[in-house]
Amino acid sequence: MPALTLPLPSGDTWTRADYEALPEDLPVRVSLIHGELVVNPRPRPIHQRIARRLATRIEEAAPDAWQVDTDVDVLLDDDEVEPVEIAPDIVVYSTDHDAYERPIPADLVTLVVEVVSPSTKRKDRRVQPALYAEAGIRHCWRVETDQTAPAFAIYTYELDDATGGYVATGVHHDRIIATQPFALDIELKAVRER
Repeated sequence: MPALTLPLPSGDTWTRADYEALPEDLPVRVSLIHGELVVNPRPRPIHQRIARRLATRIEEAAPDAWQVDTDVDVLLDDDEVEPVEIAPDIVVYSTDHDAYERPIPADLVTLVVEVVSPSTKRKDRRVQPALYAEAGIRHCWRVETDQTAPAFAIYTYELDDATGGYVATGVHHDRIIATQPFALDIELKAVRER
């Protein structure tokens, strides 16, 4: 495979304009975190399958006021010097946002879901949830997978207004029943099976 060459930022750090100018067909996933471009490998097929299946079930349960997409950019911080724009695995956001426009402003997002990958464990478990909480996204789920199933679980979190961080609301192995951000009942066997 040939070496990947990315354009250089216009200044000392990456701006939103630099980030938005990147081609959409990059063979890697990129995020913009505090003005730095973070590059990660594309996820494995099983990662994408779990995200797609879970997104479909969330979408089936979502009221008309919400739309659900995978791997779309969310603007967490529009700071000129250190912007933050990330593409969570699953995003549930208001229909007030035009699905033809990117990025999605964080204040229109009610739920983000990260499927943990072996190469991005620290980012998926610690870095990104802290950024989501800082941006005020009310709900965050983390999907833990393991190549030696049945070690599969969805950890659910809700934003605590007093601390500004997430508090755990449950761990789900076989089924997830929730009332927030809206009522849903998802059998997880079909999400995790190969």
